[in-house]
Amino acid sequence: MIQGVGIAGVDIGSTKTCAVIAEFRSGREPHEPLPILGVGEARAEGMRGSAVTNLEAAIGSVREAVGQAEAMAGREVETAYVGVPSAYVETSRSRGVVAVSGAEITAAHVKRVQEVGRAVPVRPGFELIHALCQEYSVDGRAGIQDPVGMIATRLESDVCIVTADSTACRDLSKVVDRSGYRPEELVMAPLASSLAVITDAEREAGVALVEIGGAGTDVLVYAGCRVLHAATLPWGGSTVTRDIARGLGVPEEEAGRLKQRFGNARRSEVDAKEQLDVSGPSHGGGRRVSRELLAHIIEQRLDEILGLVYEELEEAGALDRLGAGIVLTGGGAALPATDDLARSVFNLPVRIGIPGSGLTGAIESVAAPSHATAVGLAVYGAAQHRSGGFAGATRAIARVGGWLREFF
Repeated sequence: MIQGVGIAGVDIGSTKTCAVIAEFRSGREPHEPLPILGVGEARAEGMRGSAVTNLEAAIGSVREAVGQAEAMAGREVETAYVGVPSAYVETSRSRGVVAVSGAEITAAHVKRVQEVGRAVPVRPGFELIHALCQEYSVDGRAGIQDPVGMIATRLESDVCIVTADSTACRDLSKVVDRSGYRPEELVMAPLASSLAVITDAEREAGVALVEIGGAGTDVLVYAGCRVLHAATLPWGGSTVTRDIARGLGVPEEEAGRLKQRFGNARRSEVDAKEQLDVSGPSHGGGRRVSRELLAHIIEQRLDEILGLVYEELEEAGALDRLGAGIVLTGGGAALPATDDLARSVFNLPVRIGIPGSGLTGAIESVAAPSHATAVGLAVYGAAQHRSGGFAGATRAIARVGGWLREFF
């Protein structure tokens, strides 16, 4: 069998760095399962929240994570698609308009209307990373996905403009480059995650991706296959860990261990009589605490975070457009009963988003909410590769998962 091209997705997070390698083979059809070859994970070093604070330490984390993935895949990779945390991202809307003069709409017309839509000023200190053409209007008729072949006098495009902080982009690119890999493209992290865990049917019906990461919680809303709203809240899994540390009087490292091994998002689901051995703030200060107390601390903070997400969705006018409900992902969504807690907050269908659909190969290695962004980056990279979307070349219109149209 002819060996394909290895494509790496690299998620540099606040608590961990994750790398996933997928294989792209020439001639692969868009809906064929994408082979996952390897995955690697390293503790995030040199990061404070989403910001790079120690370049060399961050480089070491990327090398370790990608190196693990390469060892598992049995091959090396040269380039990587890198996630940009949504804390550094801004979105806006733009419309492109071109005259067709009663002729048949061609691919050239579509390309031109996209170019007009993306030709917007970018505020100082930011750079354009995506221009997502979400739908077209032909002579005032909206909601058209592919206008080629239609007769019209006027063609319009609805474009979601995504810009990112230039300093953050430069730092992330430098970390990956100095790790020995070429940063092929920077991708909005929750956009990548959505490629790994949200279906086309959910995007059409209306769905909110809620990704609970370490430093924050990202919200991305779709309806009618269009991006309607994006936001980030500065509270995530690390907030819960700090609450546990304070509530139980233990170091944060110990709090993280307790959360991972014994945590539950519902106090009612744990045995009130079960006791846990924990270390004290100093050597020799070990003691026992109730597992119910641990769950109570987690439930209180997660309930608050999800409540703030509810308020964000309500203010954006999105709650009544979520026919498919909520998809929870990210490391903070891995705790047992998190989906049950979310159902009580949103009063909507809720499921945990775990990568796996549309994939083949080492699926079990990435079947965790914490791997959603890295998997989505690899999926995105495979789609860009298929469309010839590498740096230095003219970027063609790409179709990712049947819904994302992007041009550069």
